[in-house]
Formats: sequence, C-alpha cells, structure tokens
Amino acid sequence: MELIIFALLMSNKDLNIKLKQVLYKALEEKASKNLPLVYRNRFCTKENQFIHAYPNGRKVLIQQDPKTSVEKVIKEF
Repeated sequence: MELIIFALLMSNKDLNIKLKQVLYKALEEKASKNLPLVYRNRFCTKENQFIHAYPNGRKVLIQQDPKTSVEKVIKEF
C-alpha cells in the first residue's frame, strides 16, 4: 500500500526510473538462480505452451500438463 501511495506522488519520469530499477534487480536475481524468463509467442500454439529463455541463452518451447504441471520440452531454439 505504501508503494502505491509513493508511486502516486512521483512524476511519470521518476516512476519509470524506479520501475526500471526494480525490474532489473528482479531480472538479476532470477538470472542468478538460473531461472528462465517465461513468455508466449507465435510458437506457442496451445494454451499450455510457453517459451523458457534461460540466462545462458538457451531457449525452449515447453508444454505444461494442466493437471500435474509437469513440463515437456517440445522444441529447442
């Protein structure tokens, strides 16, 4: 709640700078744990397909079982 109030008091420029700082910190933490960025693109033809982009440059298309959450690699890029 405090962050929301603080954000309302900031200028758009200052808010953008702060948000970028928070984003880059979160991305650095994620990379340090070798966790992938997960997103969807044109290769994701089913609702349960996602791209996993790892810090080392590895990218894979995965399909996740909706009942068990088990992931299966469909394609490596």
